[in-house]
Amino acid sequence: MKLHKDIYRFLVCIVLFMLSFNCKSETKAAATISSTSVAGTLTVSADGVFMRNGKPYQGIGVNYYDAFVRTIANTSNKTYNAGFKYLSDNKIPFIRFSANGFYPKALQLYQTNRTTYFALLDEFVKSAESYGIGLIPSLFFNLTAVPDLVGEHVNQWGNPNSKTIAFMRTYTSEMVSRYKDSPAIWGWEFGNEYNAFADYLDQSINFLPKVDTANGTPASRTLEDATTTDTFVSAMNEFAKTVKQYDPDRAIFSGNAFPAPNIYHRYVFKNWTQDSSTEYTALLRLQNPSVFGTLTIHPYPYHEFTHFSDFKASLAQMIQESVRSSKELKKALFIGEFGAPETLGATVAAQKFQDLLNAIIDNKVQLAALWVFDFSSQEGTDNVTPTNSRKYMLDAIIKANAQFLLSAGINETVKNNTNCSVYPNPATDVVQLKVDNWSMLDMKSMSYQLYDMQGQLLETKKIESELTNIAISKFAPSIYFMKVIQENKEVKVFKINKD
Repeated sequence: MKLHKDIYRFLVCIVLFMLSFNCKSETKAAATISSTSVAGTLTVSADGVFMRNGKPYQGIGVNYYDAFVRTIANTSNKTYNAGFKYLSDNKIPFIRFSANGFYPKALQLYQTNRTTYFALLDEFVKSAESYGIGLIPSLFFNLTAVPDLVGEHVNQWGNPNSKTIAFMRTYTSEMVSRYKDSPAIWGWEFGNEYNAFADYLDQSINFLPKVDTANGTPASRTLEDATTTDTFVSAMNEFAKTVKQYDPDRAIFSGNAFPAPNIYHRYVFKNWTQDSSTEYTALLRLQNPSVFGTLTIHPYPYHEFTHFSDFKASLAQMIQESVRSSKELKKALFIGEFGAPETLGATVAAQKFQDLLNAIIDNKVQLAALWVFDFSSQEGTDNVTPTNSRKYMLDAIIKANAQFLLSAGINETVKNNTNCSVYPNPATDVVQLKVDNWSMLDMKSMSYQLYDMQGQLLETKKIESELTNIAISKFAPSIYFMKVIQENKEVKVFKINKD
């Protein structure tokens, strides 16, 4: 038995070494590409940090799955405008959405009338631009849609000469070349959770994609419709090559689900043994091609305590291990979906959602998206709207985004000769803002702004002397943020604790 364990450890080390070598080679090649000139887009630094406008970025958006799909189904349906307005008004910065629906039927508009398809999508993108909403389009949301549309089996995703890949290249080329100059496009996602269908070994016949002939699928499936990690990773690499021909710098995402607890063993050793946390890292590297520069996971409460062989991970520990892996691999982590379905019960759903959100905030995950905003098909399970009982989830991410924005101001080093301080802190009734070297400074247009944790501006006043008393007794005990502004530039941000 000991001999078997030694052989096993040796094989794991060999696989990890090979994956590490490939990752470093591809990363080195990608590092030669120059940075994008389109303001506001999302890029990834060489050490795996999401960047916007030259600065590290942190934000939580929403999955607005059918924002455009509903327009494909009914070309007069432009209800996404109201959704964009709500998100913009509440400073929810971006959406992840399906660019062409779920089943082959939704792709037929593009296939048969590209002029109309792109006219509708042009309007959608322009609307996002006008509201300042970032877009992460998932181009091939459903694993089976393209193969079904072109009359091939799903395994043809792994064949670079297939009709499936040819369609992918054409569609991706047209999408990326058309919208690469739009500031609304934050990044490009390949598809949704292809890894969830991979490597079922002798059980593959029981996990074939479902059939829905009314929406364009074939009447039956065969084992040629089963998929493997090699199949979808090959497709993702072809996708990335195509994207980078037109848009070399924007972030690219796999769209992967949170990996199954034994998927590394299923892929490498062809058995169902549970993976360790170390193997989880290796699996993330493998299923998110190095050329992407990102990792994507979709953690949900049903994953809790199902991973890993060395310890049973809570939701917080799942996020911790994912962040650890992203740092080790130098890939930026995108939590492309998270949430808690109402089927858990309202109380449990609220607690599990908060557990996930706290883990995202505490572990400084840069990019995450709540599942799912304004999706009526999932009303009563996952749908979150400004008017239903799950609105508290929107309120929570609005609050988190406000904290991110203000914290970014605190952490940013401003090159300015103005030195200032706030005391006492914590305080109960009054804080005093002191500006050093007052007599030597040009104090024209110097002011302060006071914000609450939701980012709501509470007070703004001009600074007229070295010492300014600011009354805070009227505010509830909480954390507040004070920005000091000089000549329309942010000089300093203070975090104030109100007792």
